[in-house]
Amino acid sequence: MRNAVLAVLGMLLLAAPAAAAGDRSVGSPQFVAAPPSRVATPVLPASSPFVVATQPFAASSSVSAPLPPSVRGFAPDQFRRRHHGPIFVGGPAAAPQVIVVQQPVPVYYADPTPPAVACSPGYWSYRWVPYTTTQTLWVQGSWGADGTWTDSHWESRPYSSGYYEPFWTPGC
Repeated sequence: MRNAVLAVLGMLLLAAPAAAAGDRSVGSPQFVAAPPSRVATPVLPASSPFVVATQPFAASSSVSAPLPPSVRGFAPDQFRRRHHGPIFVGGPAAAPQVIVVQQPVPVYYADPTPPAVACSPGYWSYRWVPYTTTQTLWVQGSWGADGTWTDSHWESRPYSSGYYEPFWTPGC
């Protein structure tokens, strides 16, 4: 705050001698920005751990849709007139402070004791029981790769299969 006031005073001191060096006289400045007033900072409630509230700027009619001079009532020659005195503009006013209130975050701890085990009397399970046997098959006669004929005949071949066998699994 003090730095802003000192900056405005420094601009006044530097601009006045520079303007006085010319052949024109320097009058009082037409505009000097006043330092912003101190406003109490509101404390905003937060619904999440970090919340920043902002308010949008309202659109100015001179910026968004400027009116022509005939509607505003100004003569067009007033826009061409030069200002003979210096115009001092201060820095922009500081935005109001926003205070962010951090909400407490719940912490959950794991329970080191194991959960109670539900006890059942037991249940039926099934296991696969494989077995292998031989099968006797009729084989048709055929020509071999070397051009020899093999007669039809009975032949034993291995056969694999199995079944599921139920068994009782006792509980606790």
